[in-house]
Amino acid sequence: MPFTPDLATPGTPLRGGSKTRNSWTTASRALVIWVLPAFLSLYLKIYVMSELGGFVRLSRSLNGISLSIAAWLGLFRADIFVCFLGVPIFLLLLNRFLPSRWGAVATGAISGSAFTLLSIQLRSLDVVGRYVSLGMMKVALGWGLHEAGANLAYLSMRGMIEFAAGLAAIILATVWAARKAGHPISSGTQQTLRIGAEAYLLALTIVLAAGWRSVLPTTPYHESSAVRAVASLWEGNAIDRGEFTRYGYQAVRGREVFSVPRMTSAELIRRFQDLVHAPAPLADSPYFGKERGDNVLFFILETTPDEFLPADDDLKQFPNLARLREHSFVGERHYTTLPMTTAAVFSIFSSWYPNDSFLGVRGFPSGYDAPVFLPALNSIGYETAAFSPVRYLGEQDERIYRGVGFEEEHLPEQVLTGYDRDSSWRAERKAADIATLHLLEGSMNQWMESKRPFVAAFLPQISHFPYPDNYPPNSTENIRNRARALLAVQDSWLGELMDLLQRHGELDKTIIVVVGDHGRRTRLENPNLPRGTIYETSYHVPLLIYAPQTLNHTERIPWITSHIDIAPTVLDLLGVERDRSLEQGSSIWNPGLKGRTTFLLGQPTFGADGYASDGKFYMWNYLSDSVFENNKASFNFTDVVPRNSAVEREVKTEIANLVQLEAAWHDQFCQPALRPSGSTFAAAGR
Repeated sequence: MPFTPDLATPGTPLRGGSKTRNSWTTASRALVIWVLPAFLSLYLKIYVMSELGGFVRLSRSLNGISLSIAAWLGLFRADIFVCFLGVPIFLLLLNRFLPSRWGAVATGAISGSAFTLLSIQLRSLDVVGRYVSLGMMKVALGWGLHEAGANLAYLSMRGMIEFAAGLAAIILATVWAARKAGHPISSGTQQTLRIGAEAYLLALTIVLAAGWRSVLPTTPYHESSAVRAVASLWEGNAIDRGEFTRYGYQAVRGREVFSVPRMTSAELIRRFQDLVHAPAPLADSPYFGKERGDNVLFFILETTPDEFLPADDDLKQFPNLARLREHSFVGERHYTTLPMTTAAVFSIFSSWYPNDSFLGVRGFPSGYDAPVFLPALNSIGYETAAFSPVRYLGEQDERIYRGVGFEEEHLPEQVLTGYDRDSSWRAERKAADIATLHLLEGSMNQWMESKRPFVAAFLPQISHFPYPDNYPPNSTENIRNRARALLAVQDSWLGELMDLLQRHGELDKTIIVVVGDHGRRTRLENPNLPRGTIYETSYHVPLLIYAPQTLNHTERIPWITSHIDIAPTVLDLLGVERDRSLEQGSSIWNPGLKGRTTFLLGQPTFGADGYASDGKFYMWNYLSDSVFENNKASFNFTDVVPRNSAVEREVKTEIANLVQLEAAWHDQFCQPALRPSGSTFAAAGR
């Protein structure tokens, strides 16, 4: 007669007393499925504290005190409580009261999901030094589909093998537990399990009790890494939601944080200007209207930091840039606002900081327009168009271009949608750029022949990593020289456009802006990039503004400038009279910029925000809730300021207020789009 579990009484001997079926002990077998996620959660905390410098940062932020054993255990108490006590108890109850095999299956599903999430968060911490949200996961998934050839390098073969092995182990454990569900356990095994459980609980009690004796102030490092991994999924803005709720604006005493929803437009503008110490517009600008009626051409260099094209470069490798520089403003210390292309493009053409999150379209509310710069030029008869070879995540780029006021976006017939690892991806990338260049040249010809002024933006992708050269994909060997070789190709394209303007007699009637959108932001692009920090090579980018009727020499701008300053500079050169109150930037030649606070946003990319003020750079890292101070835009453990110090409170106040003000600014001043966000955007050549 076959064994029927439902007929056995829990805790009673079966078949001669050799085996016993106890619902609690049989249910406990399924807990083996949870072992791997539990230890991965613990490893995640160890990684944050060791590899990401958590121990050192915490010690330095507390004036260099040495951490006692109790303090060390206190940092892990939440992880141990959640993953080695709370979750196992929940899973034990689940397996005790669900039908036998269903309990094991549910435990397997929970464990597999937890293992997957923790693996993703571990990779995110390794690459950028922050936990990832669902919004960021969507962006990463879209980029993975867009650039499939880079997936292996970003994820690493070893990482994928380890993940697959871990998932396979969980599946095997689930199958084993499901097969064993309801089967009796020998009396000896049951006794061993009981003794093991008692010893386990005793050890947990001792560790947790020792950890709770710690007198350290509670920090984000004390939170469970598993809880933070889950909570960060719903994090729209890391400062005021999700994993940082307890350590956000209101958690630090002695700071004045704005209550922006109740502000009028005038008050909002005033608060922003006061916060950043915005310089007053020059009453008698020496350059206002010097380029009145000119065309404007933007040449935006993808992923080009100042280290690849420094302001003092001799430009022997770039003859066309050298020609332009003879009559140009050169920003020696120019910084992007947020090192993502769409956020950078938004700031260049709106004169606004982007929202510091992945909400909407990279921080810009879709379906709305920024009512500055391009709308002003559209209203006085300028043709405005963006020329890009890539369509990224459906309509995302299109909405950014539309949102800042471009009337058209032109894409080549063979639009770039992915970079595969086959033999053709390099050629396809170059071909897409060249096809886009030809579209631009065709439009410029039409505009100039019909005497219509224009604003055109060209955004080639040849310098996006991985580079389409003869090196292995994603190789960082000799990267500076390789990047400069690709810049030389773009310099030749710039020369083509200059020659076209010259043939039409328009070169001396065209402002040309050459600017990098952002620098190197990942450890794939820069293996030496510190994780979770604002970094010079990610933000410092080249800027050259050719103004042929204004300058007969190179005018170097020595103070810090930002992408938000480009649109006001161009409008002043064109002599466009307007209400400047909605411009967050200033003309780059305004000496008042020396006293401005310039923000470097990076919450979506690095889990940190910063700013430059009075000759110093400051950063607030949200993962550690630590503040850093240095004379340059790079930070290490020695730059941590003491916790609860005046500097820490001021930095957190400044950043918290800017992020809240910016969100309110966008909500208040963006105008409903003239074209519905789902409408077809003019795109010749598709």
